[in-house]
Amino acid sequence: MREIVEIELRGRLSGQQKTRLKKLLEMMYRPSEIAEEIGFEKRQFYRVYIPLGLPHEKDANNQIWINGSLFREWALETYKNPSMEKNEAYCLTCKKPIEIRDPEWKEKEGLFYLICSCPICKRKIARITDRKVN
Repeated sequence: MREIVEIELRGRLSGQQKTRLKKLLEMMYRPSEIAEEIGFEKRQFYRVYIPLGLPHEKDANNQIWINGSLFREWALETYKNPSMEKNEAYCLTCKKPIEIRDPEWKEKEGLFYLICSCPICKRKIARITDRKVN
């Protein structure tokens, strides 16, 4: 089995917020301006993003400035979706990919999927494998 990569969950953006990242321009923003544009609290910058290594600048008055396009690239890279192998499924409780062991094959309305249990938390996990083409 491959090495499990820890996924950063703090500060993760929703799908709608990720879509709003496209609105950010190649210019300098204050944290409050980006937070308002994307739809989260500005304190998230100070509590999560800056400690995680968000590229930013401070001016002579100690104001933080963030380049919009650099923030977009950093956020998409930092919070990218985990990639999984064919023999893995994603546990929503443990928040990490797990190896599929003793799968049970199911089919419902042309949708084929596997059911297995997480070895850590014992949650049932479904992984869609194929669709029947009509």
